[in-house]
Amino acid sequence: MKKHNEVRLIKKYQNRRLYDTATSTYIILEDIKQILVDGEMIQVVDVKSNLDVTRSVLLQIILEEEINGVPIFSNEFLLQIIRFYGKSFQPSISPFLEHGINFIRKMQKNFYAQIKEPYNKNNLNSNFELWQEFIKQQAPQIESGIKDYIQNTTDTFLNIQDNMQQQAEKVIKYMNIPFNLNNSTKKK
Repeated sequence: MKKHNEVRLIKKYQNRRLYDTATSTYIILEDIKQILVDGEMIQVVDVKSNLDVTRSVLLQIILEEEINGVPIFSNEFLLQIIRFYGKSFQPSISPFLEHGINFIRKMQKNFYAQIKEPYNKNNLNSNFELWQEFIKQQAPQIESGIKDYIQNTTDTFLNIQDNMQQQAEKVIKYMNIPFNLNNSTKKK
């Protein structure tokens, strides 16, 4: 029996084939997506170089979902994310977004637990089904609320970053230090 915290190893071959060591079968990105949806953790290792390529595989799954499914990210959100690259606050964006996603997951989990609990105790499955139907109908509004929350928190974070960068530039200018924050990471 597989432990919940155990990481499932996927081997990636040069021909882009993915091999699931847990089932001893070749799989596709859709299979990896389902593994993740089911709550398992994965690690994808390139067989030739022995490098961890999990991140690139996860990004491929997100890209396919964004192109072929119902997108989560608006163009404006993606533009804002791109603008973080190369700035001093780049390392802090990931924990900030992770916190927002974890908050949304906890809200969702609590919401479903609150709906489910009273009806399971009283064996009122038909009422639970009515709640499920209600939630299904409200899904677009819930998704919109989640997107707005993420967009607003990202916008706020970007504004804070820009304000801090402007303040730093003013302090450096005030101190008469010839320094440009936007180009400080580039080699001359």
